[in-house]
Amino acid sequence: MTHNANLPGQNRRAVMQWIGGASALGALTPLVPAGAQTPDTGAATATANTAPAPRFAYVGTYTFDAPGGTAGGPASKGIYVLAIRDGGWTPVQTVASANPSFLAVHPSRRFLYAINEIDTYQGLPTGTAEAYAIDANDGRLTLLNRQPLSLSGVIPAHLAVSPDGRALAVALYGGGAYNVLPIEADGRLGKVSGIEKETGSGPDTERQESPHPHMVLFDASGQRLLATDLGTDRINAFTLADGKLAVLGRTPVSPGSGPRHLALHPSQRFLYLVNELDATVASFGYDAASGKVGEQRQRVSTVPDGYSGQKSAAALVMHPSGQYLYATNRRLKSDHPMADSIAAFRIDAGNGALTPLQHWSEGLRFPRALAMPPGGSHLYALSQKGDTILRLRIDAASGRLDQPVQVAQVPTPVCLVFV
Repeated sequence: MTHNANLPGQNRRAVMQWIGGASALGALTPLVPAGAQTPDTGAATATANTAPAPRFAYVGTYTFDAPGGTAGGPASKGIYVLAIRDGGWTPVQTVASANPSFLAVHPSRRFLYAINEIDTYQGLPTGTAEAYAIDANDGRLTLLNRQPLSLSGVIPAHLAVSPDGRALAVALYGGGAYNVLPIEADGRLGKVSGIEKETGSGPDTERQESPHPHMVLFDASGQRLLATDLGTDRINAFTLADGKLAVLGRTPVSPGSGPRHLALHPSQRFLYLVNELDATVASFGYDAASGKVGEQRQRVSTVPDGYSGQKSAAALVMHPSGQYLYATNRRLKSDHPMADSIAAFRIDAGNGALTPLQHWSEGLRFPRALAMPPGGSHLYALSQKGDTILRLRIDAASGRLDQPVQVAQVPTPVCLVFV
């Protein structure tokens, strides 16, 4: 099947039957008594005067072939733009796009970037990335350009903008590669300038038959890129210079664990990894001076004791204080009440060790992603099969989650970013 610029390609991992999305954007729906709700300011009390509250929310979605399935309602149409005013989220714009799964905001807050999780573009085996201009007044998006990724670089899974705003890095799940694209002064994407092709496999013959890059993350220097490879069970570290990637080091993780997403501690001393296949979070030392990732120090489960059934961890988010870490589990083949859940951990400030705090399941259906606005007063969970965005208050003293409120309904949500 050939796909043009506006049509989808096949989804990653398996050929799935398209079922559809869900309802249109909805109003706030509290899951707790009205008196228990907290304002959706997006900033913690301690930082209310220094961290501006988000004005707009941008939601990336699957418009077809969502891995793991959908809620079964109307399909998503692309990127959803919402305005945040007086504690409410209201729809502003829906931008047509093919599987704009993950999004990233430029440091200037003037541009938004999206990957198109497809395997064919204009008759060629490749995924694409899109650049949008953000209207500062109403948050609306205007497409600047769409750029194909490297040939055979299909099914892009994640992206990151460099801290200086000059480069976009992309992990290509189906192509076994990482790409770098230059970002022009006007926000447009240039052609791919750097490619790093991976080799190898893992013990899971179904999911690890070849390399599967899953996430990219710049450290604070902006000169080093940390990346996961689910297919080869390793964390890759690269240097970025003149639009090119060079291997800095490779750190092996537990065989068959399936590394998915990363989170760096604000101190830049600790690195955390959520493993999809065995539902664990692993911790590592990180040397900010050299960009080297140390050996694995700890590995803790994201599911509670007594859990039975297939495991599938997904998102990983660090609290800006560096005190707490949150990961999600997605229900596959399990009837356990915590199959769809968020695992909360406390972080030891001295050695970075994790201590389990809580498992939250209320209001979640296949939580693919988490997001946290500046200040860290709330955590947002995106339920792919619930078509909802759930806001949870973070208790500043304990890190525990409470006071759930459904802030919006979006078909098959995958990623949430704020401006």
